[in-house]
Amino acid sequence: MLAYVGIALMGATAFYMGWHLFSGELEASAAKRLEQQRKSSSSALLKICRPIYRAVVMPYSSKIKAENWRKKTRRLIISAGLEEELDVEDLLAFKIFLGFVAPLFFYAYMLANGTSIPWWMLIGMMLVGYVYPGAWVSGCRKRRHIEISLQLPFVIDLLTLSTEAGLDFIGALQKVVEKTRPGPLVQEVERTLQEIQLGTTRADSLRNMAWRIDLTQINSLVAVLVTADQMGSSIGGVLRVQSDLIRTKRFTEAEKKGAAASQKLLFPLIFFIMPAVFIMIFGPVILGFLGVK
Repeated sequence: MLAYVGIALMGATAFYMGWHLFSGELEASAAKRLEQQRKSSSSALLKICRPIYRAVVMPYSSKIKAENWRKKTRRLIISAGLEEELDVEDLLAFKIFLGFVAPLFFYAYMLANGTSIPWWMLIGMMLVGYVYPGAWVSGCRKRRHIEISLQLPFVIDLLTLSTEAGLDFIGALQKVVEKTRPGPLVQEVERTLQEIQLGTTRADSLRNMAWRIDLTQINSLVAVLVTADQMGSSIGGVLRVQSDLIRTKRFTEAEKKGAAASQKLLFPLIFFIMPAVFIMIFGPVILGFLGVK
């Protein structure tokens, strides 16, 4: 009876996987998850605090002269894909509000109610509040870079096939936008295509894309494409070589992460798993020697 139940479950699982594989449900669910991740990248805390810090902090924070910090932060925000969410002035005012204004207001409120908090807790709140906005932007940038790295080999292969099939580079970019599922890399390719159509040179548009993304793989790819365009070389061959290099690099990084994971397992293995195994094996023997039944 149990054998028939197991066979039925295996058949149902195979049917379910085949249905989702050939009906396009997997691509639809992947696109839905990507859209949910894009929506979740917006900070609810930022939306709540924005009217307050814009009215209280921004008139004073905008007068702070820190041009180098503003340039680096602007590129960080653009690389994280948050340029529609906030700008440099917003981020600076948000940091000052969470790092100084909100903790001091909370401390004054507690004193007005006849209670107090330790000084170290106040300092901790100020540090966490000041660091949180920058950490949130850096986390969004890291997640976006991971998505771009995962999507890059497929995009390069599609560009290679399109150019080798007879399309020019602009037509190949259009095919990438049409045939590839939505993602940050496709958005950047579409933006680059729009810049080219508006009159920007191909080299400048590709350099602008590399500057916005700020990823080593994209920078090297753009440098090779610009050089090949200037030298008159075949872009299809260059793209195929770059695709092989990127896949080799990803395989090497996967091997490094696998080796690091085996080392990280040593601590729980030694301090948690091995003692439990020794207790299970030698516990009854020790109890037998001690005469405990």
